[in-house]
Order: sequence, then C-alpha cells, then structure tokens
Amino acid sequence: HMLTDLMKAGRIPRLPVYLDSPMAIDVSEIYCRYEDQHRLSSSECHEMCSTVHYSRSVQDSKALADQAYPHVIIAGSGMATGGRILHHFKRLLGQHRTTVIFAGYQAGGTRGAKMVDGAERIKIHGDWIPVKARLEVLSGLSGHGDFTEIEQWLAQSDLAPETPINLIHGDPDALEAMKDHLRQNTRFEVEVASYQSILRL
Repeated sequence: HMLTDLMKAGRIPRLPVYLDSPMAIDVSEIYCRYEDQHRLSSSECHEMCSTVHYSRSVQDSKALADQAYPHVIIAGSGMATGGRILHHFKRLLGQHRTTVIFAGYQAGGTRGAKMVDGAERIKIHGDWIPVKARLEVLSGLSGHGDFTEIEQWLAQSDLAPETPINLIHGDPDALEAMKDHLRQNTRFEVEVASYQSILRL
C-alpha cells in the first residue's frame, strides 16, 4: 500500500514490485476479500493488489534472479533468519546498487540485527556474504499490536473474564511490561507463558 502511494505521488519511480512470500500473498488476498475489516478503502486495497506481482512458487522466486532491471522484492525475512529472502541476499547483498529495507524490529543475535549494526559480512547457508548494499530501517511498521491495540481488542472482545490470556511473543522485559499494563487496564488475568509450557486453546 505504501509503495503504491509513493509511486502515485511521484516520490519513487514506478518499478515492478514482487511479493515473494506465499504467506504474505495469502494475507494480501484476505485484505481484498474482507474490505470492511480494515482501514484501507476498497480502491486502495485493489490498487495495492493489482500493483504487485506474486511469486507463489519456488520457481517464481528463483526467476527473480533473471531480472536485469530495477525492481522491488518484498519477502518475509524473520529477521533474516530464514525464508526466501536469504537467496536474494546471497545474490544481492554484495552489490552497492542494492538497498535493503528492514521493515521492523531486528532482535539481537539475528542476521538482521547484525546487518543493521554494521556487519561487513554475514553467513548464509554456510557462505560468508559481503554486505555492500545500502541498509535502511523503517520503524513503526510492525504487524504486532502495541499495548493500546491489544487493550482495545480485549475490551471489544466477547471473551469471558476468566479466559486465560498468555503472552507468548516478544522480548522478556516488554512481555512483563505488557502483562502489567493489561492486568491494570483490562478485566483479564494476563500471564507470560513460560518456556515449553503447554497451553489449552
């Protein structure tokens, strides 16, 4: 959506955009199917979906290596710990003309964090890859809800007050802070799930 807006405004050139993530493709299609459930208008949603070329298969992803012209690849990275992005990184990180944009937090110890922190090379699939690409970080694009969003969601839900709420994803300090906040501001008993705990859904 943001790329479409930037192209329409003339702030970036109109480039081919490839979405190279089967899960992200599915989510994009859900956005268009359930237009009344999010903030994008119907026209914004359909424009976004029609701007992007979907790389559904492994063969589609590999074919991106043959693109000789400037283009944008959007691929799930898991903080550069896995996924299709690693194959693109192996091919493109050593080129000065490449720009890598991290759209979110990079946890310590991950390839993404090492790159953002200025690593001159990173190891991918057993090979050391030089990092010559320009790196940028966009903050504020996390798909994770913040304190307020989760609090609002819980307040609007029809969950019974005795429903156990377990926080399972995040840095330990942030999880504890969110637990305390939600306990104070909602009717739920909130816990941070412990490692290897079994939760009944």
